[in-house]
Amino acid sequence: MSILFVILFAAVAAQENPILLASKDFLNDVIAEDKHLTMHYVIHNIGTEVANDVVVDDTAGFPAGEFEVVSGALSATFDSIPAGSNVSHAVVLKPLTSGMHNFVPAVIKYKNPSGDELVTFSSFLDNNPILSTTEYNRKHSPHLVDWLIFVGLCTPVLLIPFLMWHSSHSKYESLAAKAKKA
Repeated sequence: MSILFVILFAAVAAQENPILLASKDFLNDVIAEDKHLTMHYVIHNIGTEVANDVVVDDTAGFPAGEFEVVSGALSATFDSIPAGSNVSHAVVLKPLTSGMHNFVPAVIKYKNPSGDELVTFSSFLDNNPILSTTEYNRKHSPHLVDWLIFVGLCTPVLLIPFLMWHSSHSKYESLAAKAKKA
């Protein structure tokens, strides 16, 4: 397997073209309906030449009826990416529906120095769940009402024995003080 990797890497390195590798990832730990989702794209040029007129397009992965763009854009343009360098792009979205969503790869189009258009794709995120608002709140809210009910139920259980002890303790203390005086 490692020999195949070395041969593939040597073949790629021998080319005199820009070679773009793109990753697409969300920066959130949890994806939920009506909560911000930050998508992060990083494009690396591992080739030996500059990549010109680079266009990252991810509009197909986020339909307008299912996602709202809060900040940024689902497509980005870079004039050039020099060999051995990288660029990044981020967009903030808001999922409008819950359920499973297939995060398809973004399409990256670019031109080599001779003007030929090349196409590559970003990494594939597969199906990921988008939690509904109620499910998200159930899992991630501080449950203040639950804690208030718990404290309300525990208070009598702890307070009544303490008051009984305090009453008998103060009675015996007063009797002990009278016995010492006499």
